[in-house]
Amino acid sequence: MVRVHSITSAGNLQPPCPKCALSPCGACLSVVQWRKSAVPNNFPKQGGIPMTDLSFGLFSDLHANLPGLPERGFAGRSMEDLARGLSRFRDAGVRFAVSLGDNVQPAENAERQAEQLSGMIALWNGYGFPVSLVPGNHEFQQLSHAEFLSVCGTDRTYSSFVTGGIRFVLLDTNVNPDGSHYSADNFDWRFGIVDDTQVRWLEDLLREKIPTVVFTHNCLYWETGDPSDAFFRVQNWEQLVDLLSGSGCVRAVFQGHHHTFRADRRDGILFVNVPSPERAPAYTDECFPIVRIADGELFYNGVRGELL
Repeated sequence: MVRVHSITSAGNLQPPCPKCALSPCGACLSVVQWRKSAVPNNFPKQGGIPMTDLSFGLFSDLHANLPGLPERGFAGRSMEDLARGLSRFRDAGVRFAVSLGDNVQPAENAERQAEQLSGMIALWNGYGFPVSLVPGNHEFQQLSHAEFLSVCGTDRTYSSFVTGGIRFVLLDTNVNPDGSHYSADNFDWRFGIVDDTQVRWLEDLLREKIPTVVFTHNCLYWETGDPSDAFFRVQNWEQLVDLLSGSGCVRAVFQGHHHTFRADRRDGILFVNVPSPERAPAYTDECFPIVRIADGELFYNGVRGELL
């Protein structure tokens, strides 16, 4: 079994960051790369009625460690960054926020890991807006599937909700190819899938044609030309992208896992990878982006997603 430790970055194809000289930074380059992506008229008006102006916050791959335990990259600062990011979301009046997973690094044992994640969720709940958790592979490095569900107070790891005329879908990419769920390090992080149960649920959900945004941990689409690209995508990504594009109502997918920023477009869907503060040498708003949907357009940290 390959355990979840160091991840080789396909982002090494990027040039050194002009701000911090890291290669790649993955955080500071966000706006530059975003401007290369097209997002015109992603959210058309429904029945001639403009959809509600709404904003939401995102963060991914905090990899927070407990005091005295090994730090990953710059993740020793993750909880401080998280507090700043959540304050930023609150000040901006977001309607909700989503964690795209991998919030934790290994603790002394599963009990301490459960306490750490529970404390993090309690922190989220203190900022005046709901925060949804899309689990990442690191949530299951020590915790069993059942323990994770207990910490989160839920009975399953995928869900959807509608607000402001837009449907938001949270998928779980932490399933082994044999259909078993990630649980207490029983997995190889390179080979996650979205299982048949979720796919059928998603098919039924998308029969109702309302504008939809999807959140995942593993990438549904990730293509840089690097040999390791396949390790960061869900293994049945083509099936899922075909399903999303074929529905005609999915406008954007926000994903994590790779720790670097990237914005791509495939089959009319925008795929945005949210960067990790683990890569950034100092706090940056790029690791805590605010997405605004207003008057049929999508804005990412204030940048209109049109061809520029």
